[in-house]
Amino acid sequence: MAEFSNGLPAHDAGQFPRPPAYPPRTNPFAVASFVLAFFMTLLSIIFGHIALNQIKRTGEQGRGLALAGLWISYLSIVAAVVAIAIVWGMAVSAQNSFKSSMSYGNNYSSGTETYGYAPAPVATDPAYMDPGTTPFPEAAPSAVGPAGVPQPMSSVPSSNADRAYCQNRGVLLWLADSATFRGALCSIDNAPMLVSMSRDIGGTVVLAATAEQDNYHAVAQDGTVYTFDQNSITVATPAKTFEETTTLWAPGTSPTLSSPGDLGLSTPISYPACDGSAIVVYGTSWTPATDASEIQKLLDSNPGSSYMRTDLSCRSFRGPSTANSGEEDVYAVYSSSPNAQTACQQIAGTSNYGRILSNQRAPGDNDLGC
Repeated sequence: MAEFSNGLPAHDAGQFPRPPAYPPRTNPFAVASFVLAFFMTLLSIIFGHIALNQIKRTGEQGRGLALAGLWISYLSIVAAVVAIAIVWGMAVSAQNSFKSSMSYGNNYSSGTETYGYAPAPVATDPAYMDPGTTPFPEAAPSAVGPAGVPQPMSSVPSSNADRAYCQNRGVLLWLADSATFRGALCSIDNAPMLVSMSRDIGGTVVLAATAEQDNYHAVAQDGTVYTFDQNSITVATPAKTFEETTTLWAPGTSPTLSSPGDLGLSTPISYPACDGSAIVVYGTSWTPATDASEIQKLLDSNPGSSYMRTDLSCRSFRGPSTANSGEEDVYAVYSSSPNAQTACQQIAGTSNYGRILSNQRAPGDNDLGC
């Protein structure tokens, strides 16, 4: 047996076991990066880069876990950005669709409160024409519309129906009415015009109309197409189409047109001229079951007063709407004043308010400013 220099015996190699060879440990930051990738993306990215730097120096295991955590985290961020962009695009598209289907172009007007829209256009004013259009052509006296309704020689209102549905500035040719929409085809300035109202938003739109064999149609600046025939009212926007069954009334065929909106009171309903004059409003009502009694009380309390229905009056008034009256017709009791100054004097010290009768003013822009 061999001896070492210190006198101790030397053993053969392998007689004593060698220390076990343990594998390198897994980097804890790599494990954390992989686990956090599923619910704390930002922290996973930080830990993943720390793990890769440490593994380079120490030779530890876990590089695959760190890379997996980083990939999952970065892909999660990309997916989130894409999802947000898609949802945002859908929201913008839905908003534009709603505006397109419910705002009816740039010609919206409604009643006693403003929505910030411009007044509806005047047919003869080129400043209100859609780009690329020509002034509204004069209709030939012999022209006929749907159901053989003749085009009148004059555009001067001569009946209550003319005053009510054609805003006191035209002659009614044809009226189509559905649960939500009302479309009056009027001869205004000797041209066929569509005067359409929505009970949902209380607004009206006035557009040049084209007469076909069995319908009228008009196209708004935003691309919305309105088509009225004996069976339905169709409003087609760039995004969707609405269609409702209609009731068709032609002038002279229905007693409803003799005094539209009349409540059968001793004082008949009025259709005041939209000439920029001032009125004092004493009160309103929009509950069908009590409209007659409420309006009669207001008439009795204010001798010499009259009443009207706002959607059968000037464009400076808001008609029925979901937000305003639950889509019910709105009646108002009022008295005329020679001028705004006199109306303001009558209003002073009372709860009454003044309004201007005009087709050139938007709702909210019809206050006297007393």
